[in-house]
Amino acid sequence: MAEPILPQLPVEANAEVLSVDWLFEPLWPGTRLLAHASGGRVELTDETGARPDGGDGLADAPDVLAAAIMADRAIVDGVWTAQPFVGDGSPARAWAETLEAEGLADEIPDPLENERRRAFVAVDLVELDGESLHAIPFQERRRLLESVIDEGIRVRLSPVVKQPLAGWLVGWRANGFTHYVAKHMNSHYRSGERTEDWLKLSLRAEAPRSFMGRMLGGRGDRVRRVD
Repeated sequence: MAEPILPQLPVEANAEVLSVDWLFEPLWPGTRLLAHASGGRVELTDETGARPDGGDGLADAPDVLAAAIMADRAIVDGVWTAQPFVGDGSPARAWAETLEAEGLADEIPDPLENERRRAFVAVDLVELDGESLHAIPFQERRRLLESVIDEGIRVRLSPVVKQPLAGWLVGWRANGFTHYVAKHMNSHYRSGERTEDWLKLSLRAEAPRSFMGRMLGGRGDRVRRVD
């Protein structure tokens, strides 16, 4: 029996990535899932390879994804998250700010905590039309991902950006994200592994000021650990 495909995971690092050979996206909070599409149907597996139990709004997620994945066969890596509905500018966020301004936050349930909607945010494409994409560079997998996802309110593509990054970090922090991920453009997909080709980085309020000399992951120029 073939080994189950598991999501690739980033290495948590205290680092600053300055190289133009990396791409960046926010780290979405929620449940990491693989969506296995075949013949108009979708099955979901989690980080352990098991099928989720349908809680947290996941009961109708397969049908939502089946309508959004524009390929007969594909495996899409993503996160089931409330973030699109609780981020900066969302109705729930605006209502929470109104309650706080009117001094009612302690009297009325927090709308951010009670937001029940979720969306699947696609972050990678693992297989397409029965062919493994594990050895395809991330930059190319991302281009293919964009071609097979029909975005809507409940299925979205994670934004992926290049340097310069400062403005994006400010925006992600304002939208409630606490971390972001740096992915080397040429990184392969390593099922179930943590690799320094993908780095989980903190969205700190201030840029780091001191550096340690060791490079990360053998990826060379301008990826530096910080104190």
